[in-house]
Amino acid sequence: MTSFDAKVLENIPANRLLALAGVGNDEDGWDTILLIPSKLGWIPDFVTSVELEEGSTVNIAVRDNPVWSVEAAENLPAGTLVMCDVDGRVKHYRPEEGNHIGYTTHSVTEGEVVSFVRKYGQMPQNQTEGFSL
Repeated sequence: MTSFDAKVLENIPANRLLALAGVGNDEDGWDTILLIPSKLGWIPDFVTSVELEEGSTVNIAVRDNPVWSVEAAENLPAGTLVMCDVDGRVKHYRPEEGNHIGYTTHSVTEGEVVSFVRKYGQMPQNQTEGFSL
């Protein structure tokens, strides 16, 4: 496990996916890592289980956990392939909107926290695109 400090650029609710937003500037310091909620179709860098406040400095612990728990943006059945939504929550995967990030381990309704097994990738728009004869 490794850990480091990062600055939160906006308020982020608990159980959301996070993304690196770059590094600080002259004011923050060039060694300051910046965090934002992950966006639609992105492959997230981290997940938070607590609410994060804009401007705060948090300690990120990288544990390489294969299962993350995140708020669902919609009703999701068990075994659903999911992707990151616009606000760091998860929704069902749509290839035209970006990458999938895993599959759910149980069913949930919108707003509940769902556990998903991380499995990143992208599927072809047309299933024949993935094959060559």
